[in-house]
Amino acid sequence: MKVIVIAGAAHAFLASIGQVFGETAIAWEDAGEGYQQGIIAGVTAYFENLELTPEQEHQKWLDAKLADGWVHGEPTDTAPKTHPLLLPFAELPVEHRVKAIILYAAVHALKDLPDVDDVEAAVAAAVAEALAKKPAGKAAAAPSNNPVLVIGGNIPVQYIGRKEAYTDHLYGTGLSFEKGQVRGLPTEVARKFLRHGDMFREAGEGAVVTEPVQPLDQDDTSKTLDEAAKRQKEDQDKENTLIDLKQHVSNMTKNALCEYAMTNYRQKLDSRVSVAELRQQVTGMIDQFGAV
Repeated sequence: MKVIVIAGAAHAFLASIGQVFGETAIAWEDAGEGYQQGIIAGVTAYFENLELTPEQEHQKWLDAKLADGWVHGEPTDTAPKTHPLLLPFAELPVEHRVKAIILYAAVHALKDLPDVDDVEAAVAAAVAEALAKKPAGKAAAAPSNNPVLVIGGNIPVQYIGRKEAYTDHLYGTGLSFEKGQVRGLPTEVARKFLRHGDMFREAGEGAVVTEPVQPLDQDDTSKTLDEAAKRQKEDQDKENTLIDLKQHVSNMTKNALCEYAMTNYRQKLDSRVSVAELRQQVTGMIDQFGAV
């Protein structure tokens, strides 16, 4: 969660800098999915290695793109795979070098902020503890005059954004909303959406509804959330595998590194270079091609 929050903050900094170079500022929620994922990937890379420099982070991106068949060219296009920023860091336009440094600075400035989910969990635990200590026999609080609408036991969240439709990629739920649509969301998911008051609001305050807005056989909220949770677990398992593998590589000798690169990636390494350089090369192969 912290990575996503910092990615959004970094985007605000980058949008402000972009205006200096004549670019139009775009809100985070209006930015394309590819752009959002790129910023999140950059923040994640710095979190994984706080000693990573903007030059090194750009080189990792450049190597991954080249390995995937991309070439330098105008404009950015997926067919053919052309991108104007497929250049060494020193040859990038000045505005892009500035933005890379701003992203690096944003991560290091905000990396020690508490995670929002951790704070919410701590508050919830404190409230539960306080309620548990409530003296016996004390009169119960009067019921609220403005009860919360309940959909299938969940909190109803309505999409009120400017676009006619919205698909969530920020929190990884994969939920899609049409303008005005209401979905009953579990409390922890609803809280995340409701942080964005310009896009979502709690629906139907002042009324109590215990049935879903749509018939159960037509509402796909639970199914979509379950599928998203499964994907996130699979992604986390893959990430854990890569972290373990990189840790293993960090302890390999020169001979082991050369053998590993040849066996798994059919790459012949120069054993005359330092062991640190060999480890960096093998780690780069893992980043590009994954665990083999």
